[in-house]
Amino acid sequence: MLTVGVANAQLNGKLSKVADAVTAATGSASSNGKSSALQSIASVITSKMVPTSTQIVGTWAYQEPAVMFTSDNALKSAAGSVASASIEKKLQTYFAKAGIKKGNLTITFEEDKTFAIKKSKKTVRTGTYAMSGSTVTLTFKGNTKPCKVTPQLDNGTLVIVMDATSLKTFMTGISSYVSSLSTITSILNAYDGMKVGIRLSK
Repeated sequence: MLTVGVANAQLNGKLSKVADAVTAATGSASSNGKSSALQSIASVITSKMVPTSTQIVGTWAYQEPAVMFTSDNALKSAAGSVASASIEKKLQTYFAKAGIKKGNLTITFEEDKTFAIKKSKKTVRTGTYAMSGSTVTLTFKGNTKPCKVTPQLDNGTLVIVMDATSLKTFMTGISSYVSSLSTITSILNAYDGMKVGIRLSK
């Protein structure tokens, strides 16, 4: 029991250091003093947080990267938890280089099932979307390959997360840095049950 207690203390210390590092990198913190990255580490995808077709309608502005898990078992994986913080930090850097910063990327979902993505107030992608269960399928204009994402409505913010393949599809056309995603996607593929994406608010 003493050995287990020491191991848990060491793990908590490592996670605390990771959270502190991400806080310093992103420069953002929530009202309770913990980084938003730490909040995403503790987030598990649930059907209860899937927005309705009415709730998703509107214009949503990018706030920060997001990392979520598909199950409690995935969340409890120590390696997965540490890796999620690392990926979120890498995403923050990647998005910044791609010109995606807080407030300058928006996604508008219309009632007629069309959507538009704007960066720096310029439309960069348009298409249609379909909602089925806990999945939203985005079909970009001029691209026959659909992009399947998982939406979550979390305390008034819209989180859109996806797997490595969909992340690349999603970023194509928004940025010329798609090739730079290789490091992030390789890490993401190494951990089952982890999805990444973006957090937006109205």
